[in-house]
Amino acid sequence: MTAFEEDFQRLRKLYASLGVTKGRTVFLTGNAGRVIRYRSRAREDVLRAHLSAIQDLLGPEGTILSPAASMNLCNTDIPFDPVETPSHEMGALAEYIRIQEGCVRSFHPFWSVSGLGPSAPVFLNDVSRHAYGWGSPWQRMAEHDVLQVNVGLHPSRAVTLIHHIEVVSGVPYRYTKEFNHPVVRNGNTSREDFYMNVMYRDADIERRHVLNEHFFENLSKHGTFNSFGEDRECAWSFSMTEFFKLTTKMLERNIYAYLERPPSNRPYRN
Repeated sequence: MTAFEEDFQRLRKLYASLGVTKGRTVFLTGNAGRVIRYRSRAREDVLRAHLSAIQDLLGPEGTILSPAASMNLCNTDIPFDPVETPSHEMGALAEYIRIQEGCVRSFHPFWSVSGLGPSAPVFLNDVSRHAYGWGSPWQRMAEHDVLQVNVGLHPSRAVTLIHHIEVVSGVPYRYTKEFNHPVVRNGNTSREDFYMNVMYRDADIERRHVLNEHFFENLSKHGTFNSFGEDRECAWSFSMTEFFKLTTKMLERNIYAYLERPPSNRPYRN
């Protein structure tokens, strides 16, 4: 057995233990280099082993989604091209998925998602001009019970869905900002308006440091939070629908639940 084949089998076992099954849609994020000790040292082999293992488990009916954000374009005049613009700081695995033949990418200059599989267009085509909220990929993933899988990076540090939840819950410390940004459509470049929720700059906001204690503990109690491995060689999975339901309930009870404390300086208050 080659080094690639051994890595593939170990990764296949890992992803199967996290609930990656035939026909499912998976949102994959994290740091691929921190999941197992790889026999193959070639970066291309490692990334290919990850993607191959997941696709083998999903089968031809399954779909894999991955972050393709390019927040580095924000407040610049660099055009967003859904085909050519690389993802930024999303990890090597996310970028590897984005460049695969047949990959679909949602159209937003700062927060896009890429996907491979027959259901990718359902989640990523004709999306809202808002990064989050109604009509965004996050709303569709939450509605369709997508399985989020985090590799090598705990979900408390990589769960963009929380920002969609902040939007739909109407947290007062964020507001919708309009961005007029150049984009490439059908080979033509033009400026278009897009929207994204941002935090008030003058508010003394401190995000909660121990997000897993308050949010993912609830998922564990409901049996929808899975983990694999220990210490650095870890991976996790959870139902995005259940996370949405439980977290919106928490914000209903306490609109500042995502913060360490309610801000003392609130520029949004009369």
